[in-house]
Amino acid sequence: MTTRTYAIDRHKMTFVERLYLPAILQGMLITGWHFVKNIFFMDRRMTIEFPEKKKTLPPGYRAEHRLMLREDGNVRCTACMLCATVCPARCIEIEAEDVGDNKIEKRPKNFTINELRCVFCGLCVEACPCDAIRMDTGKFENATFDRRTAIYDIKKLINNQAEGQSQLSQGLY
Repeated sequence: MTTRTYAIDRHKMTFVERLYLPAILQGMLITGWHFVKNIFFMDRRMTIEFPEKKKTLPPGYRAEHRLMLREDGNVRCTACMLCATVCPARCIEIEAEDVGDNKIEKRPKNFTINELRCVFCGLCVEACPCDAIRMDTGKFENATFDRRTAIYDIKKLINNQAEGQSQLSQGLY
């Protein structure tokens, strides 16, 4: 086995090229052009002034989770565990309890979603046969200083329903 060697002819850099002054000046011109363009043509900027203006979300945007309620005020979830089974991040934990009703066999005693582990794939929403869980709150600002507040229990998930509906109806998201 023979190896081939190739000779590459490189031109000798001049003194000015070795100082990289043309490259530095070219970079400064590009930066200056963008600076001037953003000052005089503010309506064409890509940046959104976030707290004052909010970006309109596309339909089908997957935001924070919420649990749906029946007409009688109970949670729609029947604790079938399909959402927890299909979740690739394993962020949903459900503990079922017996209801004692002929129409509904069981309901969730505890239903928690760890939003820090969630990858917002939406598989839990697709897997739910009862349409009990949704991701249409329109909330994408879920930063927190404490990890415990990012674990949503059943009360938080039910309250997310009311908050999501009010924000969607007001046109905030």
